[in-house]
Amino acid sequence: MDEARFVDEYGVEISTRCWPVEGARGVVLIAHGASEHSGRYDRFARALNAAGFAAYALDHRGHGVTGASTGPGLMGTGGGAAVIDDIHELRAIATARFGRDVPVHLFGHSMGSLIAFGYLCSHAAGLASGVLCGVPANIDETASLAELLRGFADAGMRDDPAGDLLRNDQTPFEPVRTPFDWLSRDSDEVDRYLADPYCGDGNPLTYGYLIDLLETIAPAAEHMSTITCPVLVIAGDQDPAGAMGAHPTDLADRLVNAGVDTQLTMYPGARHEILNETNRDEVTADIIAWLQSHPSTAVH
Repeated sequence: MDEARFVDEYGVEISTRCWPVEGARGVVLIAHGASEHSGRYDRFARALNAAGFAAYALDHRGHGVTGASTGPGLMGTGGGAAVIDDIHELRAIATARFGRDVPVHLFGHSMGSLIAFGYLCSHAAGLASGVLCGVPANIDETASLAELLRGFADAGMRDDPAGDLLRNDQTPFEPVRTPFDWLSRDSDEVDRYLADPYCGDGNPLTYGYLIDLLETIAPAAEHMSTITCPVLVIAGDQDPAGAMGAHPTDLADRLVNAGVDTQLTMYPGARHEILNETNRDEVTADIIAWLQSHPSTAVH
């Protein structure tokens, strides 16, 4: 795995990770979730490598190593559009490294699925496919949620942590061991998350970050019909962040109604981080099978 950095068009230093493979049959760009970082996708990336796919990921603004440039939990210069632009720059880097003839796929988890969705609505041309994992919001409600959060910013709380807003109901999982049992049924994976200095309560998003992100995603939702590549939507049906399957299901329905080639797969009993769930091998195999079944770039 190679680590590198690039300075984006707004002057923010973005940290990246690449898991290369000789003669790559495709490249998978990975957009991670909130309060985590790209390094947590090492196992997934190595499984992609074993199947012949290279993987490229970045630490989003406010996260992981990139957080040193913006400040932890802060969006930084460029606002919400910048996280979309950073994915586009990562794609250009990957294409330059592996060649223009190598198909590029986009995978996004949780907050990263919203970023990936926004990216697909404006830059799907030429992508082989998109995978949206653990969708954590109703796309139709992003505008109203951003407006609600703007009240916090107007009250001088723009740069304050919004940790309480991101708490998920753990009642279905009682008795619980930790505040993050909703992530996975695998207690070892939950403990790894808690022990990671770039994860959890020590790395909360700010109100401003959420506002900027949602205000970017809301108008993108009006352009679903521009998504020209096939999209796989996946989630656990016991994921409270996804309203126990309602959010990913609603998004898949909206995509189908917009004429997008869409497949929805729900995993019974699985919680939020399905790549770190007890059935992660099944999930990973399904994603790889999807990638293998879409070996060519989309028609421009």
